[in-house]
Amino acid sequence: VGHASADVVIRDPVVVMSSVPRFLAAGDASRIRLDIDNADGPAGDYRLSLAVDGPLALGDIAAETALTLKAGEKTAVTVPVAATGVGIATFAATLEGPDGLLVERSYTVGVRPATAIVSHRMVQAIAPGGSLAVSADLLADVVPGTGSVSVAVGPGATLDLPALLAELDRYPYGCAEQITSRALPLLYVADLAAAAGLTEKDPKEAIDGAIARVLAKEGSNGSFGLWGPGGEDLWLNAYVTDFLTRARERGFAVSEIAFSMALDNLRNTVAYSGEFSEGGGQDLAYALYVLARNGRAPVGDLRYFADTRIDDFGSPLSRAQLGAALAMIGDRGRAEAAFTSALLLYNEGEDEGYRADYGSQLRDGAATLTLAAETGAVPSAVPALAKALDTLGAERRGANTQEQAWLVLAANALMTGEAKASLTVGGAPHEGAFVGRFNAAALEAGEIAIGNAGEEEVPAVITVTGAPTTPDDAASEGFTIERKAYTLDGEEVDLATVAQNTRLVVVLTIEQDDPQPGRLLVVDRLPAGLEIDNPRLVTSADVGQLSWLPETIETDHAEFRDDRFVVSFDETRESHASLTAAYMVRAVTPGTYVRPAATVEDMYRPDRFGRTASETVEVEAAQ
Repeated sequence: VGHASADVVIRDPVVVMSSVPRFLAAGDASRIRLDIDNADGPAGDYRLSLAVDGPLALGDIAAETALTLKAGEKTAVTVPVAATGVGIATFAATLEGPDGLLVERSYTVGVRPATAIVSHRMVQAIAPGGSLAVSADLLADVVPGTGSVSVAVGPGATLDLPALLAELDRYPYGCAEQITSRALPLLYVADLAAAAGLTEKDPKEAIDGAIARVLAKEGSNGSFGLWGPGGEDLWLNAYVTDFLTRARERGFAVSEIAFSMALDNLRNTVAYSGEFSEGGGQDLAYALYVLARNGRAPVGDLRYFADTRIDDFGSPLSRAQLGAALAMIGDRGRAEAAFTSALLLYNEGEDEGYRADYGSQLRDGAATLTLAAETGAVPSAVPALAKALDTLGAERRGANTQEQAWLVLAANALMTGEAKASLTVGGAPHEGAFVGRFNAAALEAGEIAIGNAGEEEVPAVITVTGAPTTPDDAASEGFTIERKAYTLDGEEVDLATVAQNTRLVVVLTIEQDDPQPGRLLVVDRLPAGLEIDNPRLVTSADVGQLSWLPETIETDHAEFRDDRFVVSFDETRESHASLTAAYMVRAVTPGTYVRPAATVEDMYRPDRFGRTASETVEVEAAQ
């Protein structure tokens, strides 16, 4: 009877440990360090074999190296590697020794493109009897492994559903609005997206994940915050609750308690703040619509606003939402009048800058069309809005997540409407609109011809997406962004060459040519040889010894990822001509690396942005 304890060491006789870059960019030259410790193995001759697969190549080193290890001896082998393409690379090391000893190690490294993913759209019409050819030539100026071509032909084609879904699918950031906008369209086009390969992820899994993430941003009172739990933005609360409502209608699981809290919050907010000034009311109208969709709308308030204040609502969408809410309670006469008012305002309006409801003329038109198609209150509204959206869709330079989400829903409504296209795809008959997305391998297998077998011309949109082979130059469209590096003492340094283990502070300065309200996102993508050293450094108040840093306004959100620094500024409360953000980095892995451009953008006005030029950074090995 008794007990005893002892330490047990569990390890290979010869331990092989590695230092592998967290990621690389195409064109990077780096190194992998292998530390070999003959802890318990026999002394003698060993053989180290190296192999790479994917977009990675061994540098000036033999694939096999002979080693002689004494008992207890340690040694290190430095393996130069070069990123030759884009994708997932594998590095394998195999150590063979006396008495049949075998140690195998395998590592993966993600290799990203050296330039940001961009899209170029081409809009045209296919005449009766004509055809459109989609070939691999479209990807000639795109980095191999990053390109795809999306095609939309038929009713609603100029809205470009496949490209919109792809853009939403790869959007890398996640405030409550962005999460909702990425998932909302999938509720309606999930099967189409999966069949046509328009999304990388399984749509149903993406919807479940989005539900979980937005519920994590719900506060104790049922409100939703943009980047964290709870907030005072009634329009955002209505938008997220609208998504949860639609998800429940399509059989997705949503916490009953969390959902009831969200509806109670909308009901209470409407009850206590049910008045608005002329030109406002966008958030109130949306809340009333969501409550009506859930059978909890205050009917008297809806009829009061429709009869006496419909012209005070400041956006076409708010009037359309009021009309849709009235249609849901069976008041078709008032619903038709509200939709008619929405159309009149839409035809008169144009974009006038920042809007608190994340809106624009394009978003309002797409959402109004969607609501008109869903309710059927004013059948004539759908073709009128479709014609207007055709023009806006063909002319748009870009779209934010809010516009993209509603444009997908509008495109889906048009594609499933009465208007049909008669096409041929690869010589085979195809009835109705065609959407598809093709990667380089599919296009290299042969040209894809899409013909118009009908009697009227049909619109077509081809969107080429990928990383360009030539980096974009610095640009300033409303913003100018400057990126500098400093020592910890505040002395500016050139980051073209930096010694391994050096700690530096990167300072991003953003200047607004004409300060305007907006929600800004600043992104600085790191070169692979550097890593963020102190995630708490965003303002000078965080690290006292860096008193030389300029003061900056409070950030709305910050992320410190392996490959980038991200910070958001809410300029809707007060606009500033100059903004500053900073973070600390350490030079870690020797090599030569691409340093992508730093960017700033107004998240909901994509025509306002700025970027620096891309650069090259060399990390010199410590002596």
